Amino acid sequence: MFAVLVIVQVSCGDLVRNIIGWSAWGASIGALLVWALVELWLRRDRVKRPGIATVMFLALAFLSAFWAASWWSTLLGSAISLGIAAAALVLTSMPLQRFMTLLHWCFQVQLIGSLLFEVTAAVLGRGIRPVWYGHIDNSEVYWWSHGDLFEGGRMYGLPGNPNLVAMLALLALIIAAARALSGQDRRTWPVWVGLPILLIALSQSITVILIVGAIMAASTLIVIRFKVSRPAYYRAFFSSLSLMGIAVIVGAVLWQSLAELLGRSTDLTGRLDIWRIVLVRWLDSPIVGDGWMGYWMPWVDPYGSLIQHRAIVHLQAHNAWIDMALQLGIIGVLIFFALQVTSMRNAVAVIRYGNEHPAIRAVPLLLLIALAVQGLTESRPLTEIGALLLFFFAAGPPRSSEGGPRTLPIETQRVS
Repeated sequence: MFAVLVIVQVSCGDLVRNIIGWSAWGASIGALLVWALVELWLRRDRVKRPGIATVMFLALAFLSAFWAASWWSTLLGSAISLGIAAAALVLTSMPLQRFMTLLHWCFQVQLIGSLLFEVTAAVLGRGIRPVWYGHIDNSEVYWWSHGDLFEGGRMYGLPGNPNLVAMLALLALIIAAARALSGQDRRTWPVWVGLPILLIALSQSITVILIVGAIMAASTLIVIRFKVSRPAYYRAFFSSLSLMGIAVIVGAVLWQSLAELLGRSTDLTGRLDIWRIVLVRWLDSPIVGDGWMGYWMPWVDPYGSLIQHRAIVHLQAHNAWIDMALQLGIIGVLIFFALQVTSMRNAVAVIRYGNEHPAIRAVPLLLLIALAVQGLTESRPLTEIGALLLFFFAAGPPRSSEGGPRTLPIETQRVS
């Protein structure tokens, strides 16, 4: 029960907030924090120790209350991060296969709910308001769903945001595809693979489509690594990097035409202006930042009015690295980099030394790559499911499945 509640809270927090409101959500987070600490104590002999980067991040987050504009808001944000880290450590008591199964079913149920929710809103032919809806200017932009799916509108789903539901679908797709390749869900795998693909298409999220490209490239390199010799793999790896570099340069040169083709604005939906404003703010305290909050809290000056675009108040920098720099400065960015490297290194260790099916062993690295790419245009990887997975894998390679023989590194074929 604890694990399911944690996954739902961190993967679809907007759903919980839209149903019970912000105050009740805050109370539920406090209860989960206490529950996580109790579970951590009860399972202290079975859980992994937190990674060094995790400890450094949490320490800096709490210390930043000394120089933050609102010390109690910083302590609140730090306590939420502590709760996510504690929950991640509790989940390390699970073997990898069980953890992947938990994520799979939690994600898929949320996707089914999202599809039913949007179809219902479309049949009713009107938008659906969150519980916290009030009489505020231009409040329709904050509606849970606009109910226009049958008119070509985007999929908002239970998260209430096309980019978030698309990202949730992508994470579900990675796991579902791995389960299909490993022989699980033998009769129903087309449903669990097809459903995320459908929601990604309906969300019309360019960000997630680009992440899909990154995942396909990473998956190809993982397969190549275990089919050819190391020199041949390095040739393929650096060739791929070169092609990606060329693609980025071409995309930058032809960006205006590409944006028009994709039906998107040339300023990345206002992100270029947002990044400029946030970086200017960061220069006020470049070393240690303004103090950690995770989520921008609108009652803390100036975050309630710092970013406004198209009548919407944005409570994030839309870039995990820029957001980290704003909140914890250069020191925070370096720690965040260490957290990413540690997590990915442990994910690579799963591929090399795990005893699960190779497709399942590749899932942790692919999930982390997806979140890393998402962090270039969204700040969500700093909180919720992104933070949970970072803390989880930073604690060390997940436990191997129970009862299976431990395998040695996969032998490579010598192909010149």
